[in-house]
Amino acid sequence: MTRLLACLAVLAAVATGAPDNAIAAGRPTPPVTDGGPIAERGSVTIQKATPSKVTAAAASTKAIALSTGYGHSCAITTARKAICWGYNSSGQLGNGTMVSSSVPVKVSGLTKLASVDAGSYHSCAVTTKGKAWCWGYNGYGQLGDNTTTSSSVPVAVYGLTKVKTISLGYEHTCALTTSGKVWCWGYNAYGQLGNGTTTNSSAPVKIPGLPKIASISLGNAHSCAVSTKGKAFCWGYNGYGQLGDNTTTTRTSPVAVYGRGSGTKSLSAGYTHTCATTTKGKALCWGNNGNGQLGDGTTTASTKPVQVSGLTTKVTSTKAGWLSSCALTSKGKAKCWGYNADGELGDNTTTNRLTPVAVYNLDKSTKVSVGYLNACALTAKKAVKCWGDNSAGQLGNGSSTDSLVPVKVHGF
Repeated sequence: MTRLLACLAVLAAVATGAPDNAIAAGRPTPPVTDGGPIAERGSVTIQKATPSKVTAAAASTKAIALSTGYGHSCAITTARKAICWGYNSSGQLGNGTMVSSSVPVKVSGLTKLASVDAGSYHSCAVTTKGKAWCWGYNGYGQLGDNTTTSSSVPVAVYGLTKVKTISLGYEHTCALTTSGKVWCWGYNAYGQLGNGTTTNSSAPVKIPGLPKIASISLGNAHSCAVSTKGKAFCWGYNGYGQLGDNTTTTRTSPVAVYGRGSGTKSLSAGYTHTCATTTKGKALCWGNNGNGQLGDGTTTASTKPVQVSGLTTKVTSTKAGWLSSCALTSKGKAKCWGYNADGELGDNTTTNRLTPVAVYNLDKSTKVSVGYLNACALTAKKAVKCWGDNSAGQLGNGSSTDSLVPVKVHGF
């Protein structure tokens, strides 16, 4: 737990006004913050009770959606309900408490869910009828309920309907509607809301100037989107070139990613880097590369996309985390690269990797999600397995012991 708490302020380097102090390589050290959300979150209590003592997922749980955040993860079960586990300092598990849990707990009050996303200290979900709900820390309005009041249970996002999907950054949130429009809210010091300003908003604001959008992804202090025609856009903080426009200029409105005018299937925005999957099954990354998170065999940052090396099988998705990245191949194999001091690459070592390595003994998977110092996968059999840092119970297996290889989340 000391390790996780020592790293809590890392993300605040960008999000609370110190982007130039963000760590490019090695384990991050806590920067001086402005007394914002970090100071308010306090200490953590790990709930390592047996399943009978907590409101945990049933032993027959199966999942259809999965998202891994900073120190917690969430999933949607086949019953269309949300469960979360891990760090809970701000109510990001959504069960009405601020007690961390090393096993999945049920999110209060939500049913008929289609998707979920876990951020740093907040989480959000979308129902099958297109209504968005969020819970957790709300100091910058990132829950989108037109307040800055944090909530340990879900609250409805103000004024939004027909939501297709939602994505969370450090202290901001964006939603994609069924009409292909993007709305964002929360912290906006670096233009990550994309509306041409640096003014925070506790209610959704529409991003002007974008074509019809097919998917979105949020990083620490930047955001990205892919149009229905495969063109990639990003906006927000750009100190490491994570916007991919061949500059390091921060943008308050969307800019085109260099060379990605078409053929982009999806994007994934990480801490200070971004990755993409092309329609031809290639993985590309750009931005900070101090720990090899671009996967091109170097530690050289890039302001435009570079191809990930060594992926001989077509890739179906590529995910950027905080200091590492993972890809899922068309054969259902997960491969990861970058920072690995806590085993977040899942290859049974703690060796950083500049190119992809296979996750050890992982079942065929349909989704991989990368957090800060851990990662999780949704298997073809609808089970969830996680690996890496477990100091806040974020592996979900009822312990706080790190794992260099995938372990099954309790109840799956």
